[in-house]
Amino acid sequence: MAVVQISRIQHRSGTSDNLPQLARGEIGLAVDTRRVYIGNGGTGSPQTENLELLTSRSNILEISESYTYKDAQIGFNAQTGLNAASPIIRTLQEKIDDVASVRDFGAVGDGETDDTAAINRALYEIFAREQIIRVRRMLYFPAGKYLVTGLLKIPSFAYLKGEGPDSTIIYGNDVTENAVVQFADSKQQVDASVGSGTGLPPQFIVIDGMTIEAGVDIPVLHIDQAESCYINNCKIIGNSASAPTAVGNSNPAVKITSTASYTTKHINFKNCTIGKHSFGVNLDHDMNSIHFDGCNFEHAFKAIKIGENVTGSAPAVTGPKSVKITSSRFNDIYKQGIHAYNGDNIVSAYNIYIDVANNSLGNGNAATHVIDFADGVGSFSIGDSFDRPDADVTTSTKRTSLNNTNIALGQSLEIGSYSRTYNSNVSLSNNVGATSTGISFDDTSGMDYAVEIDYLISRNSKFRQGTLRIVQDGTAQVLDDDFTENNGDVGVTFDLNNNSGLTTLRYATDSQTTGTVYLTVRKIGT
Repeated sequence: MAVVQISRIQHRSGTSDNLPQLARGEIGLAVDTRRVYIGNGGTGSPQTENLELLTSRSNILEISESYTYKDAQIGFNAQTGLNAASPIIRTLQEKIDDVASVRDFGAVGDGETDDTAAINRALYEIFAREQIIRVRRMLYFPAGKYLVTGLLKIPSFAYLKGEGPDSTIIYGNDVTENAVVQFADSKQQVDASVGSGTGLPPQFIVIDGMTIEAGVDIPVLHIDQAESCYINNCKIIGNSASAPTAVGNSNPAVKITSTASYTTKHINFKNCTIGKHSFGVNLDHDMNSIHFDGCNFEHAFKAIKIGENVTGSAPAVTGPKSVKITSSRFNDIYKQGIHAYNGDNIVSAYNIYIDVANNSLGNGNAATHVIDFADGVGSFSIGDSFDRPDADVTTSTKRTSLNNTNIALGQSLEIGSYSRTYNSNVSLSNNVGATSTGISFDDTSGMDYAVEIDYLISRNSKFRQGTLRIVQDGTAQVLDDDFTENNGDVGVTFDLNNNSGLTTLRYATDSQTTGTVYLTVRKIGT
């Protein structure tokens, strides 16, 4: 078929701000934005205007104004609203605003741009500017490294969501700051200003799926005067590649504090990695219900330090209460995994302690106790696993030490005011006078006033089974020994010696041979 005529298409061009009105059907090109338009003018047109043609250069969000949820991938369109005649129609702006991103406020996350102001602005606008529930959104941190040079203040009710540890990283490098991140009240106030005006103390803060890292020697996460907060699937770390060999500036990865006005309570860490700092966690003040579950503590001088600076006055009257560490892992900890100087009901349960309290030199180099409940009122270890071999266990390098006594040579169980240790043994020298067994009791501790020791002595092919009953305090110490022997006298006697606040069980032997005494110790506290 012969081509008889080809019509030439007429068009106009100009910049987007001065493109002329196009005639009906006339094409126009905005040369600066590279967007294409067609005229809709002339008689019979509902409106004289330039209509944009959809091309690869079009902004679909400017063109589309409404959104209705469908989810057609399930095989049918979901019906929104009360019925098909009344679907829920929302603007795209409303839909996208369901989740806020720190990048909406100017954060870049390239590891070089200072994102401090942008992130704090996002936290203020979404959670602190107005105390209206509908204003709050989950604040999303896309993968990236967010450099901060000042303190990030996380206000009450904030929900921060990242894309996983080592994908979303908040990195602080200002050595003059008191922390990288600190919990704040509902007006984004911290420290002594918490609760001022109409501010609500820090509460119901959630941080999920990110790394918070200090590149300098400062605390990483400071939880202060807070209640009911949750940190999940996070890494909270300093800048030490291995366990520090000294306390240095005593900064922790996680610092939890209270004040005389507000006691911190109900703080939960789940599946977090904590460490690469002088201390993994430092808990000094009065607080209660602090829980670490499924966490990984690594590369620290001490993993968890509790109640060292109890003063008898607020905010550190008696120290932390009800601190639970469960189903967690401790590795490359220079000194103690848990060191509780003061506190009540400190519990380690179903944890594994690998290279802990060995001065980072591994087994055969035990330096101190793995778990040290120095005060330990109502504190106990349940079902914990220790890589420390029996050869490394001595009275000063136990797996678990309770109440600064030497009774926990093996394993122990405490329930309420009842305590029992088992699988302990002491070697008996031959033909010696009063000699310490290494088993001592605090004469000021209500848990040590009433003690029963079940024992078995094996010596020179002779055996004695007996029970030592001890009632003691700093004023008087009484010992009763009730026993049965076979094959003659094993030649062992016991007595007590009180000195410097401790009552020590001693033994003496006649001239036969060496021997061993196997012990279980029961205490009923007041």
